[in-house]
Amino acid sequence: MIGLPNVTSLYVLLAFGISYWILKRYLLLPLSAILDAREREEKAAEDAYAESLARLERAVAAGEEKLSAARREALKTREELRSQGLAALEQRLNQARAEATEAISRGSREIEAKEAEVSKTLPERVSQFARELAEKVLGRKLAA
Repeated sequence: MIGLPNVTSLYVLLAFGISYWILKRYLLLPLSAILDAREREEKAAEDAYAESLARLERAVAAGEEKLSAARREALKTREELRSQGLAALEQRLNQARAEATEAISRGSREIEAKEAEVSKTLPERVSQFARELAEKVLGRKLAA
């Protein structure tokens, strides 16, 4: 007895082909499209990150340059103010020296004037002091 050929393996093959086609159409293709989109988004995010990092580096460099320029300007201003202060100090010192010299010369003139006045009256006073001393020693009044 010859029987009908076994077609179950054909049915399995047909079921596998149909299953593969359904899975490919509704699962594998959309899933690969999603993965490709994620990969493109990841690449775009990496590029944006690299660009923002480069902008940050440029901004930091520009900020450091501005800071350096401000520091140089501040040092320049400080040196100018220091030199102005030293000039003002030197001027005040010179003025104080001149005032001190004037005060010393004024005092010297006053001393010289007193000296001249005293040296004019000294002989007269010496004789008067000598007379008073003699009167005290002798214990009597002297005749003029």
